[in-house]
Amino acid sequence: MEKETTNLELHIQYILKEDEITIISCKGYGTEVFLPGWINGYPVRRIGAYAFSDPVRSLSKYSDNTEVLQEVIPGIKVPGGKPGFLYGQRLQEISLPKDLRVIDEYAFYNCKELTTVNLAVSRIQIENGAFMNCDKLYYINIDAAPEDLTSARNILIELISELCITFSPEGEKVVFLFPEYYEYSVENTPARILQEELYGAGYRYRLCFNQGRMDVMGYDTLFQTAEIQRIPETALRIAFLRLLYPYKLEEAAKKQYLDLIIRQMEQALKLMISQNNIIGLNLLTNLGIMTEKNFVDAQEMAVRTGHKECAGIVLKARLHYFPPKEKEYDL
Repeated sequence: MEKETTNLELHIQYILKEDEITIISCKGYGTEVFLPGWINGYPVRRIGAYAFSDPVRSLSKYSDNTEVLQEVIPGIKVPGGKPGFLYGQRLQEISLPKDLRVIDEYAFYNCKELTTVNLAVSRIQIENGAFMNCDKLYYINIDAAPEDLTSARNILIELISELCITFSPEGEKVVFLFPEYYEYSVENTPARILQEELYGAGYRYRLCFNQGRMDVMGYDTLFQTAEIQRIPETALRIAFLRLLYPYKLEEAAKKQYLDLIIRQMEQALKLMISQNNIIGLNLLTNLGIMTEKNFVDAQEMAVRTGHKECAGIVLKARLHYFPPKEKEYDL
């Protein structure tokens, strides 16, 4: 995956087996890792077990039978600093090469500050626990179209928390929100067994894939399910994202998103203004669905909470849709 960035120097430890490379640890100066697709003419195919969760354990796992090699990726050095292992709570973002095939078990286990994973078009096999306890992982950016074969679902099924996936088909930005869900074990006392039960809309949304390709129409169809309708704020954020990035959005689906916003206009305005969401508020105020009272309430809310830019956006849209009437004078 190509990415414009100013990289810090990166020290990669790896093993070479059958002309393919497995990454077993990285040392560097920052909090971000950009893995190359090739090293010394060989493709990077695998991230080894514990590579970014416990590099010492990863080294011991692979060094017994195989020579550990090292490659230094040129970049900026931090004056007076020494490269340290990039793992655990130090790692915040990682960019994976497009020809990567496997992420081994517990590769990113306990990377509690990891927020972003950048991917390209490819389907990566993700082993058990690869992203376990990555509590802050939220952004998955994929340089592909939703209908391309990607690893989006493989990552989604590893995590039950809310995730935001951004696709980039031919330079276009498309964003989908995947809600969280919960798993509970309920004891069936007479039978002496534990039954697993799922709560929340997230599990259904994670099924909107067909052999690694996202089903956009299927995603939109799920908006009518009771699970998502019971979570007003999440439902509103899904609606806003689909209207803001209407990739393959059919009229019927568009109507359901607009209907929800109209029904929950007060909460929608609170959500946008409280988060100072300029893009979302611009969208909302220009959909042509707000009443004059909605504009008045929104402006008062923006002024009261000190969000001056929001107040300006609301005022501009209000004057457009409800211009002041000219005074008439009797002569």
